[in-house]
Amino acid sequence: MIKFLRRCCESKRECITYLVVFLWVVVGVVASYFETNFTDLAAYFVSLTGFVAAYIFGESVRKSSKTSIFLEGPTSKREAMMYITIALWLIVGLWVIVKKADLMGMSAYFAALTPFVGSYILGETFKKEEDHDSSETTEQINS
Repeated sequence: MIKFLRRCCESKRECITYLVVFLWVVVGVVASYFETNFTDLAAYFVSLTGFVAAYIFGESVRKSSKTSIFLEGPTSKREAMMYITIALWLIVGLWVIVKKADLMGMSAYFAALTPFVGSYILGETFKKEEDHDSSETTEQINS
C-alpha cells in the first residue's frame, strides 16, 4: 500500500483522481446508509468537478516543481487550495447527508464557489512558482 501511495503521489493528477474516486465510493456508502437520493448525490459530486478539472488542467499545462501534499517538502499553493476545497466539500457533504438536509441546494451553493477557486487555481497555473528564498518577482508565463 505504501508503494502504491508513493507512486500515486509522483503524479499529482493521478493522486487527486484516485482520491476523488475513493471519496465517491465512501460517500456513496454513507449516503446509501442514510438513504440519500442518489440523483442529488450525483449533483453534489458534479459541484466538485469544476475545482478538480481546473487543478488537473493546471497540472497538465504547468507541472508544479514542488512535492505532493502527501510527501515531505514544500507544497504548491494551488495544490493546497485544492485539498482544502476537497476537505471542505467532504465535511459539508457528509454533514448534509447525515442531517438529511437539502443536498441539491448544497450542490448549487458549493458549485457557486467554482468560479472563484477555479480562477485562482488557473491563475496560479499561468504564473511561475515563486521561490521564497529569492527576491525575484513573479513573472507571467508567456506562451
